Amino acid sequence: MSPFERLLLILGILIIIALVYGTLYSKDLLKKNPFLDKHLLERGMDKPVIWLYYDNSDVNSRSWADFGARGSRALHIPFLNMCYKRIVKHNHDLYRIEVIGGLAGAAERLGGWEQLPPGLRDPIRPVNDEEMNYLRAAILAKYGGLWLSPYSICLKPFGKLPKEKSVFFGMDLDESYSGPNGTTLPGFRAIWSPKPHHPMFEEWMAVAYKRVAEKRGGGQIRKDEKWDFVRFSEAYVETGIVVDPHAELSRKQDGKRIQLEDLLASGAPPFDVPPHSVYVPFPWTELRDREAFGWFLRMSEEQIMESDLAVKFIYKHIV
Repeated sequence: MSPFERLLLILGILIIIALVYGTLYSKDLLKKNPFLDKHLLERGMDKPVIWLYYDNSDVNSRSWADFGARGSRALHIPFLNMCYKRIVKHNHDLYRIEVIGGLAGAAERLGGWEQLPPGLRDPIRPVNDEEMNYLRAAILAKYGGLWLSPYSICLKPFGKLPKEKSVFFGMDLDESYSGPNGTTLPGFRAIWSPKPHHPMFEEWMAVAYKRVAEKRGGGQIRKDEKWDFVRFSEAYVETGIVVDPHAELSRKQDGKRIQLEDLLASGAPPFDVPPHSVYVPFPWTELRDREAFGWFLRMSEEQIMESDLAVKFIYKHIV
């Protein structure tokens, strides 16, 4: 080997060593100080989204000593913070958690107030089942991802969901009892859309938009979302639709619905927690409106975790 060839070999080795060292050193710097990463804000943006919609249209009046006598539309309910923490803890590895703050947040994500039905172009407009049916379909139609009720305690991760199939979780809580295969219809507290612009959710959104815009009324009694599911699941069955009733823990072993009284009972939960259960939904409207349980909404996170309520054992998954 000539001296020139030896020189080239040495230079090549030095360049390789420098490149390896620079790569390892830069990775070590980013671990110590992630703000040096030029693509910091892009981290996790390729993950599918879990959508959490918080309805802040109702005035949250409080007159107890902890907060002072005032009315606010901001959420200051410690239990909801606990639910959020558990959702993030179990799912942040595979999912990006996005919070939708009421109708204003929904309008921002859907392209402006003019994109919402005329009846929803007001940030303090009450959001009931009919309006929620539209918002849920609109978000899933535009972005895809997992729509999840924020009033749920996650027991474990959802894991990877199908890339080509829609998934409807849970059971119909209007049915008092269920069989071993669940209820006739799923719940609508957790729904997975595998991709943006899914044709089923786009048509669902269009139908729900027209219904809200026309203000025909009666949606609370008709339960339009149930009829929508029957209609669209039959029309789009070839796109792939899965119903998973048992990922949601909303039934006891005998098929009877888990009541709010069961969740807030003293001691261990009066029902079993099967290993396949992923989340426990709370009947938020009932919890919010029943004065008998107002004390629970006023409890801090520390008070809940130091209590002997069943919800504490569910939260810690000590069952």
